Amino acid sequence: MNPLRTTPQTVRVAGHRGHSAGAPENTLAAFRLAHELGGMGVTCETDLGLTKDGELILIHDETVDRTTDGYGLVRNMTYSEIAKLDAGRWFDKKFEGERIPLLKDALILARELGIIYQLELKIYDQDDVLFPKLRALIVELGCADLLQFSSFDFVQLRAAKKAFPEIPTVGISHSRLIDPAVVAREANVDAINLEIQHFPSGEAHQLHQAGIAAFLLLPPPERLRELKTYGVDVEAQVINWVREGLLDQILSDDVAQVARIMEHVRG
Repeated sequence: MNPLRTTPQTVRVAGHRGHSAGAPENTLAAFRLAHELGGMGVTCETDLGLTKDGELILIHDETVDRTTDGYGLVRNMTYSEIAKLDAGRWFDKKFEGERIPLLKDALILARELGIIYQLELKIYDQDDVLFPKLRALIVELGCADLLQFSSFDFVQLRAAKKAFPEIPTVGISHSRLIDPAVVAREANVDAINLEIQHFPSGEAHQLHQAGIAAFLLLPPPERLRELKTYGVDVEAQVINWVREGLLDQILSDDVAQVARIMEHVRG
């Protein structure tokens, strides 16, 4: 049975890089806020990086430039160098002192609060280095139940499922696929994240018929507000899709928005 399939009442609430609408992305502050808004079992999508000295950290970009007060390639910096950088003030001065977290520290927080991490594997060419490090951490913390792996690289996802059969995998694609279920089966993934502009094409039906979960990433809140001024109510569309049983997870920068959608569904 697919662990990522849900019912309309149990669709997963997920935050893109944590609650990145209200806190600096991929920080412990963003994960805590996602939990406050989404409750026990909230999923936090996040991004895996690897430092020069082999530490697993959570950061989206190849460089620290955009989300810290520092400069440089992550792969050329040690964690001691990265840990000194401020990863919060760029977002809001009230987050001054927030740091780029180690994956280990985020997992300890996840066990405490009841968070699931959808961990995007952004290191594409070093499975021989990455997988043993992940396995050692999973064994040390006993945290396989707190993880999902996602990637744009379906070959890597197939390798990840072979190495970690106990951990669900999520394929990401910006493209509309002719038959997403065929791709999902070839990569042995449990879910495919669909782009909202392609969603009405019926891909969710194809996935569900094959037992694969269908995930959806919402556009940023400011974009949704803009569309609503033109009479396009994306939230209402998503509520209908959930009620029709087409979705298993909704991902947004704004976890409160997803929680509100699910309140409408359940209410």
